[in-house]
Amino acid sequence: MVLEGAGLVTRLLRVWRAVRSIGENPVPHMQARIAPSLPSPELAPACDSLFMLTEAVLGRPLVTGRCGSIGLSRDETAVLLMLRHWRAAGSVRTSAAVPHGLPEALRWAAFAVTRALDERFDLGDIGAAGAAGRCPFGGAGLERAA
Repeated sequence: MVLEGAGLVTRLLRVWRAVRSIGENPVPHMQARIAPSLPSPELAPACDSLFMLTEAVLGRPLVTGRCGSIGLSRDETAVLLMLRHWRAAGSVRTSAAVPHGLPEALRWAAFAVTRALDERFDLGDIGAAGAAGRCPFGGAGLERAA
């Protein structure tokens, strides 16, 4: 099965969260899980950086759906929104999807992930993670850091 865009990022996030919860390095597991679909060798390390930075900024672990589930958690949807809107999520002017903007380190990590995905990155219609004008991660979320 070839995964593209949102499905690939979601699968990587779920593997990353599960492997980190047992204290192992998630990158080799991420690469092994998506080997048939791997668009670029830097995708797994780029996602690792994005997910770690996101957790550091949020001050909490990302919450993911179960590995076999097709539904997305709020955090998975928010990560996809961040990847979709990173270009327009600067600190001065930003997209309504990420109203508070993003710290530059997160923008850089999102750029690295979308570059590694290249033309395969298609989010489709992921909808809104929360109310317009609010952090898609919920609560104070990234609003403190931007």
